[in-house]
Amino acid sequence: MNKHIVVINTPKHNPTQYFERFASQIRENAATKKTPIVLMNTEYPDGLPQSLINLGVMLVEGHGNHEVDFEKANLEEASHILILAKDELMEDSDSLTFDVCYRMKEHGLAYNVIVECVEDENRERFKRIGVKSVIRPIRSYPEILVRAMEAPGAEILIEDMFTRANDHFMRYSLWLEGDNWAEVVTAMMMANLGTPLAYVSKEGKVCNHPPGNEKVYAQSIIMLVRTEAIPSEMEVKEAFTQYHAAHQLSA
Repeated sequence: MNKHIVVINTPKHNPTQYFERFASQIRENAATKKTPIVLMNTEYPDGLPQSLINLGVMLVEGHGNHEVDFEKANLEEASHILILAKDELMEDSDSLTFDVCYRMKEHGLAYNVIVECVEDENRERFKRIGVKSVIRPIRSYPEILVRAMEAPGAEILIEDMFTRANDHFMRYSLWLEGDNWAEVVTAMMMANLGTPLAYVSKEGKVCNHPPGNEKVYAQSIIMLVRTEAIPSEMEVKEAFTQYHAAHQLSA
């Protein structure tokens, strides 16, 4: 095996369902459609279920914290190494994970590691040993791990959406009658209010990330805003009205 993806540990609950979704996401990308996926754990004493085998998933028994594990999974040649938290609700998991990560550092592989960290205060410990990315365990969305591999940095943006710490989504009433979506986005950004990402049609359908030249008929927009500077409904409406008026004058 080489240029393969290795996943060390398993989720505490419903591991097979988790890995099915994880592998399915990887197979949807043409670049990784045939990339070998290797699970390293001791949770499948009778071998992997057929559903995972059908997705091109293989099993290597081990924990990742022994030299023999590195050899069996050929970690030196892996394209990505993902280390899952043993229990996403127990901070003690971070200690076990850190031991595996430190061994990766000793082998010069930390730069290739995406690791789950339960307690935010432990993130810096992982970063100091040079791991590629540190993310929270979000068991409902294994897709986040896939995004971390395919577009490094995207996982930080996705994680941010699950909290109110930095940025989050807000819905604002804004009646639109065939306006270009690009105008809506430009108006909000020029007013420094946030970044519109979707609109709610007059029938109540959420339309995500529309093309800039799309004529929008909407009752509301959904916007990414900064937690420390959340705009009011009035500010949003005034920003669009002022932009629209200035645009018409210049035309």
